[in-house]
Amino acid sequence: MSTAPSSLHELPATAPNVRRLAARVGERAVSTAEAAAFWAAIPLPMVVLAALLTGLVTAAPALVGALAVCNVVCAAVGHRHSTQ
Repeated sequence: MSTAPSSLHELPATAPNVRRLAARVGERAVSTAEAAAFWAAIPLPMVVLAALLTGLVTAAPALVGALAVCNVVCAAVGHRHSTQ
């Protein structure tokens, strides 16, 4: 058996710091995703409208549908974002 001091006793003291850092990083990632979705949801209806007016819907209906779905998803994800 060794009488040298063990560094294992220091690990629990650093665990809360790591958890706090991970929580902060996670909160920041969620906040960034919400902000990006919020701002993406603003011009997407105009893009869909332009696609409808230019006849792109006949050439690529899946693309226009995907843009509409993307708009709904962005609106749902970004609805909690606050610009303050």
